[in-house]
Amino acid sequence: MYCGISWFIHVLLFLLTSSVYLNGSCLESAGSKPPRPIISELRANVATQSLVVKWLVNHTGLARESGDTYEIQVGRTDNLTIVHNSKVSSCPLGSDSMLTWTWVSTLPLQCADHSIRIRHFCSHADPSDWSQWKTNYGAQDRVDRVWKKTKMFPYQQVLKEGSTILFCCVPPRGIHVTNMTFNSTTSYPLINITHRVTAIAVHNLNITQASGSGVYSWCEDTTEKRNNYCSNFISFCPQRPENLSCGTEDLRTVICTWNPGRPANLYEPYKRTHTLHIKNSGEDPIKCGEWSCRFQAVPGLEWYHVSVVVRNQLGEEKQSYSFNITDRVFPVPEGVKVSPGVTEANVSWVMRGNLSGLELFCQVTADPVEPRRLTRLAEAADLQSTSMVCNGGSDERCDVSLEQLSPNTLYATRVRCAVRGNLEGEWTQPMHFTTYPLVTLDVWRKVRLLSHGQRNVTLLWTPQLSGSASSVKIQGYKVRWRQEGFQWILWRDREQTQTEISIGPGQCDMIIQAVIQPGSSPPGHITIPPVERIEYLRNATCVSGSASGGFHLIWKEQEAVTCGYTVEWCTVGSGVSCTLQWRKVPVGNTSVSLPAGDFKAGHRYTFDIYGCTDEGDKLLGIRTGYSQELKPVQSPRLVEPIRTTSSSVTLEWRYHEDDHSHPGFITGYLVTVHKTGSQRSPGHVRSPFTKMVADPHNKSLTIVGLQEHQKYTFHLSALTNVGPGPPTTVTVKTQTIPSILLAKILTPLLLLLGLAILLCLFWKMLRSCIVELFGYPAGMNIKPIELDRHLHETSERLRCLKVGDCVCSDIEILSVRPTMSERTPLIHPKLPLLSSSSTTIPSSSFCPVHPSSYSSSMSSSLPSLSPPYPSSSTQHLHQKGYCPHSPTEVWDSSVQTSLTNRSYFPSVGAEQSVELKPIRVTDSSDISSSPIKLSNLITSEPFEGPQLRPGSLLENIDGYITTDSLAKSMTAYMNGQSH
Repeated sequence: MYCGISWFIHVLLFLLTSSVYLNGSCLESAGSKPPRPIISELRANVATQSLVVKWLVNHTGLARESGDTYEIQVGRTDNLTIVHNSKVSSCPLGSDSMLTWTWVSTLPLQCADHSIRIRHFCSHADPSDWSQWKTNYGAQDRVDRVWKKTKMFPYQQVLKEGSTILFCCVPPRGIHVTNMTFNSTTSYPLINITHRVTAIAVHNLNITQASGSGVYSWCEDTTEKRNNYCSNFISFCPQRPENLSCGTEDLRTVICTWNPGRPANLYEPYKRTHTLHIKNSGEDPIKCGEWSCRFQAVPGLEWYHVSVVVRNQLGEEKQSYSFNITDRVFPVPEGVKVSPGVTEANVSWVMRGNLSGLELFCQVTADPVEPRRLTRLAEAADLQSTSMVCNGGSDERCDVSLEQLSPNTLYATRVRCAVRGNLEGEWTQPMHFTTYPLVTLDVWRKVRLLSHGQRNVTLLWTPQLSGSASSVKIQGYKVRWRQEGFQWILWRDREQTQTEISIGPGQCDMIIQAVIQPGSSPPGHITIPPVERIEYLRNATCVSGSASGGFHLIWKEQEAVTCGYTVEWCTVGSGVSCTLQWRKVPVGNTSVSLPAGDFKAGHRYTFDIYGCTDEGDKLLGIRTGYSQELKPVQSPRLVEPIRTTSSSVTLEWRYHEDDHSHPGFITGYLVTVHKTGSQRSPGHVRSPFTKMVADPHNKSLTIVGLQEHQKYTFHLSALTNVGPGPPTTVTVKTQTIPSILLAKILTPLLLLLGLAILLCLFWKMLRSCIVELFGYPAGMNIKPIELDRHLHETSERLRCLKVGDCVCSDIEILSVRPTMSERTPLIHPKLPLLSSSSTTIPSSSFCPVHPSSYSSSMSSSLPSLSPPYPSSSTQHLHQKGYCPHSPTEVWDSSVQTSLTNRSYFPSVGAEQSVELKPIRVTDSSDISSSPIKLSNLITSEPFEGPQLRPGSLLENIDGYITTDSLAKSMTAYMNGQSH
């Protein structure tokens, strides 16, 4: 009996143990279902709208070669509508372990009930049965909780930027939601969650300026009330801190700093928080600020492992940092004091805390600042900086001296220290101080030699103030000089900058010093050399400056010069006394640049260069020049009378080329020559020419190559390097050469004389040529009619001449002197020949002639030609038909005149022979019936001139020509005049 009971107990225990091991685990045998999981806990996190579910896992008898797989479903509302389904896996952790899974809901958990169930999967078995539903109830009213108004969720929550959020309204029983709005104005379409709960979906939430104070939502229901609202906040997830660093100033307090990143937009109690954790100590977490955290150093702890955690309702971030505290010591000086001087300052301080045992390295700077604004004027490279080693013992002062400071200048000093080999610490706050003023005197002298070696010295000085922090008041000047063992002292007021002192011929030392308070003034010293050592230079070297650069003077280095050089200058030639100026040049330099602002254009300056020796200043050279030359302002003065020749003009002038008042160096003269008074063709421009005199001391010029008896205008002006000045103008006429004038007069006279001689020598030949060119054709001669003075009377008696109209024709008259044998009387062939002295004509045959036909003088010439038109008496004779007999007259003149009428002949060159038929007339009727024309009486005889044939009768006489009148007419015709 006892055995049976014992066997029954062992079987029961075995079954119980097997059930425990198989609960929730996969069996090794295939084909069996694993037990269903049992949910031990379901917890809701309203802040994050998440559900956390936990269940127990027993791995006894589990196939350990693979992990566990669980399927989890999330149901919503009383209907258990599946809103989420997923599978999760877990690795075997031990015989018994608790698994946890978190699900975040898009719908606020207060809006509806959410239930979770789980089932287990094994690799070679069917899934287990579902566990029981585990429900998290929403905020709807129940029997034990009755609402009186509609509520909206989420409420007073931090919403993530950029996410999509569902807002729901849960009204009391019997009330329905009609409208929902977000952020005061925007309405959204309604989503039915249950028959009572309504929601809206808002996408991509944005942070606005109002997000820090909250965004609002409203629910409107059938009660027509709109006061059911809720507020929420929009923010972003925390960011990991950057540039985390820790250090200490006194080994007592540790300060950690970091960059928080994006600034927070929420306020308390929703603002993000920063917490520092010391991992390798048992210290509690330290609440920190937004940027830094301060905590006390842990005694005996050298290495620190810290982490900074940033947390808000949306999550958290963490950053870790490790350091050795002895390497992160940044000492801070305290109690900084400054004792200023003129060019130096003493700075002292003490170190905070007890840093004994640490070698500290400190740096001190003095920065010039603007007095009124207290701003730094110098860059980092220009700062006055001094470094030193300081003992870090408690209450032990460190001090340092800053040198080479500027007098009367405002400075700001700062100090920082660090452990040697480490990074430098933080600068202290600037401390301002002002250095004392310093007045230096720039001393020079002007020496004037008197009689007997006595000299008058004008001592000049210029106070030079350094800095501008404060005004400096000079009380006065103390002047001392020493000569030949004697010493004198003078006091001069602060307004004076020069004094005159009389000294002897020996060497004299002079000292002047400014008196100021507070501050100091170093004395100025100058030595006047003895008279016998003074050298006087006369020659000056010309230098050229520029309007932009001024003067640049260069000289040779002198071995005797031991204390520098001095360049003095003054404006010369301005007519007014100038202020002596000077510039000191340190020893070793042999050049100086004087700025253009100290000089005026067109003014001449003389520079004296002195070298400072042990016996005083010695004159080394003289320079003179202009900073900018201008054109001359004075014109040369011509010397009169001006010397001229027929081809040259000599100009002489007066000009003071070395006058210092000129606005530039006179480099020469320019003469411009214009030819005046001569005719020129229209449009032709008479081009002048110029002559230049390159030597300014040569004041004469001869211009050659000019035309005689011609006017020239000369413009004379002085030259500088810039150009010519105003000209002096003079007009001069060149002379005429006497021989040329005489030649001009005698040449036409000689030509006329030669022409006359040639005419006389070649008269006959010329006459024959003229006759051939302008006379009747060859062989035709006209002889002048030889009539006696009684021709008129004979004509009246004979009535043989008939007055008629004269034919206008061109007549050429040639005077020929015939021989006595050639003088043939004009007689009728029937009449007897008359004597040469007289002609007897019967009274019955006398032909009267009109009285006007006669010449005024009948004794010496033939009767003149008859008028071109017949008179009334002549017309009367013609009307009667009466023709007078041909008169017989003997030529008693030795000159024969030929008449040539070209109008009677067709051509001049034609050779024609005219034969006259002799007609005898016995009575007047015969004469009148057959008149003889004058052309029929013409014959031509070579070389003898025209003649009348003997025995020819005259018919129709055209006129009468006397020998003198004929000669005069010939002369007038030859001269081109009409008779």
